[in-house]
Amino acid sequence: MLVSSDAEKKNQNNFSFIGLADTGGQMPVTYKIDPSKNLTSFVVYGEISAEDILSAIRPIYENPDLLPTLNVLWDYREGVPDPLIRDEDIEKIASYLSNHATKRAGGKTAIVARADLEFDISKKYEFFTRLKGLSITVEVFRSLGEAMLWLDERD
Repeated sequence: MLVSSDAEKKNQNNFSFIGLADTGGQMPVTYKIDPSKNLTSFVVYGEISAEDILSAIRPIYENPDLLPTLNVLWDYREGVPDPLIRDEDIEKIASYLSNHATKRAGGKTAIVARADLEFDISKKYEFFTRLKGLSITVEVFRSLGEAMLWLDERD
């Protein structure tokens, strides 16, 4: 994970920063943490595997200098999941998050997936998070606008 030295401070200090997730030389996943909106946005470029997704989220949950935001946005408009991704891979991501779900209890994850492949894979992920009883609500959208409106809604 690459972040500026200023970003090494706890993100509770209400500043935003952008990081580049280490996806092992694959096309990057960038992320932006915006504490003022309580939102972490991930943007995927190119093809991404389940392991790439885990590599992108691990620093957020495992780095003591970063605090997970309540809401998360995954934007696949410029990227695609590996077409060979299996249900077991999707469940592995959901399992990882279930181990860290208390850090975002009551939070929301919006996934923007325009194409059918991304949408179908994302819906499977939504299913696995519900199956595991995560305290995070996951919804899949076709447009960024719809996703942001949903994230902004108060429950």
